[in-house]
Amino acid sequence: MTSKDSCNCKRVFDDYQDYLTQYLKDAKELALLLDYDGTLTPIVAHPDLATIPPETKTVLQDLSKIPNIFIAVVSGRNVQNVKEKVGIDNIVYAGNHGLEVVYPNGSKYTHQLPTTFDDQVKQLITELENAVVRDGAWIENKGASLTFHFRATPEEKRPEIERTAREIIEKAGFKVGNAHCALEARPKVEWNKGKVALLILDKQYGENKWQGNVKVIFAGDDTTDEDAMLALKGNSVTFRIAPNTQIATHATKILSSTQSVVHILKLIQKILKK
Repeated sequence: MTSKDSCNCKRVFDDYQDYLTQYLKDAKELALLLDYDGTLTPIVAHPDLATIPPETKTVLQDLSKIPNIFIAVVSGRNVQNVKEKVGIDNIVYAGNHGLEVVYPNGSKYTHQLPTTFDDQVKQLITELENAVVRDGAWIENKGASLTFHFRATPEEKRPEIERTAREIIEKAGFKVGNAHCALEARPKVEWNKGKVALLILDKQYGENKWQGNVKVIFAGDDTTDEDAMLALKGNSVTFRIAPNTQIATHATKILSSTQSVVHILKLIQKILKK
C-alpha cells in the first residue's frame, strides 16, 4: 500500500470521540466488526496467552444485548478457537481471515478450498519444519491456513528465518501475509476479511441493504484488516491500532492501543443506550 492509497484522515492518535459521537448520532442500527489479536486483546508472546481482558469482555457482552447492535469478531484464528477465546454466545465469529464463519444459530459458512489443499498444507509443514522450525520458531496449523511464528526467535536470527520461510511458503503456492513477528500462509483464493465483512453484513441486513441504513464500525491492527477497511470505505468508520501515526492505512482513524478500543466500545454503549 502506498501513501497515495491511505486515507486523508487527521494523523492524531485516538482522535475519535467527537467524530464517532457525530457518526452515531440518531443511529438506528449499528454493525460492529472487530479483529481479536491486537484489537480486543494485546499482542502477546504466544497466541494461547492472548486472553480478552475482563473489562473488554464485559462491555462487549453488554453491547451484544442491545437489540439494534450487531457484533461480529473477524479473526485470523481458527473460528472455534476465537469463539472460545471471546466466549460470547449471541455474536458472529469469522475465522481464518473469513474462510470460516459461525453464526449464533449454529449455521456455518465455509469458503471453498482447492481439493488438493490438505496435501499442500502437509507438504508445507514438512518443508518448514525441516528448514526453519528452530530457535523458538514454530508452526500454528489452523486448518484452512497456518501461521509461522518467530517472535521467540533471537532478533539477530529473525531476518534469515523470515526470508527463508517466506520463500518456502511462496514456492508451495500459498499467499504470504505479514503479521506481528509471524507469516500467514493462506490458500490462493479470492477471499479475505473485506469480502467476509460484506458477506456477513449482507446476510444480516439483506444484500446491499445495510449501505446507507446501518452504521458500521470496524477495528483491526494488522495488514490483513486493511482488506476490510478498504471494502467498507465510504460506508463505515474504521480504526487501525498501530504503533505510529505515519503508517499507511485505509482506516478512518488511528488508535494507539487496545485500551483505546475499550474506550470506543464504552462510548458506543453510552451513545446507543440513550
